[in-house]
Amino acid sequence: MNPLSTHLFQEDLYYFTAPIVVVLARAWETYTAEERRLLQKILTSVKVDLNAVQMVVQPSIELKSLLVYSPARVLIFGSETRENIATYQETPAQGFTVVRADDLNQLDEEKKKNLWNALRRMFGA
Repeated sequence: MNPLSTHLFQEDLYYFTAPIVVVLARAWETYTAEERRLLQKILTSVKVDLNAVQMVVQPSIELKSLLVYSPARVLIFGSETRENIATYQETPAQGFTVVRADDLNQLDEEKKKNLWNALRRMFGA
């Protein structure tokens, strides 16, 4: 062994995960201030800060593509999935849990209630 190699990379290396991934169907800039506040309220209701999530914009997504983020939970708003993921239900897939909902601008009171019930189960709230 080369004696110099024992002195290389002495610092600790860290592997960061994004425990929560939010998948949006449209670019963040296209959402209204009211829709952005709604997403913030949804996340706050399960004690998650909007700044602590990984945002992914994909109108259609294959769940295994999210493995790169090592998520524990995935929230999908408006995006289609290649896998058969029911809406407003906590669903295990690819080693993480998914809740799929309509896009933020389509959430009426009944859909918000269904989403809240799914999130309560997902987060144990």
